[in-house]
Amino acid sequence: MEKSELIRRIESARRGWDELLGHVNDDLALRPGAEGELSAKDLAAHVTWYEREVVKMLRTRAMDGSDLWALGPDERNAAIHEQVRSMSLEDVRDESARVFTALREQLELLPEEAYSDAAQFSNMPPNWVPWELIAGNTIWHYPDHTGAIRRLLDA
Repeated sequence: MEKSELIRRIESARRGWDELLGHVNDDLALRPGAEGELSAKDLAAHVTWYEREVVKMLRTRAMDGSDLWALGPDERNAAIHEQVRSMSLEDVRDESARVFTALREQLELLPEEAYSDAAQFSNMPPNWVPWELIAGNTIWHYPDHTGAIRRLLDA
């Protein structure tokens, strides 16, 4: 996928994610049960954690992220929840906006060839495709949680 197309898709998907979360009032955002015990606030913090990891990778051009990557997905997500559960709703919203701004900036700075060449990133397995890793933590990640937010709004 070309750089401009991926950036366009990420921006579009993120607008949809932000729009959906914008319909969740503060009381509802804090109510557990959107997805398991997680609230909409928790889901927003969860998504932001993954975006932050992408920002680190893009800035450093290295696969030297959090130690939580060594855990399986369920354990990692539980650990992420423990890290972010005490954040206020306002802090989650602010952090989400800051991280996405940084993500957008780093995507622009990344050269076109780095989107498809794992060798552009230290410690990235050679069979990985960087744009797919980016998409997996953005445009392919948002839909994992939109259904829970919609069900919360419909309840």
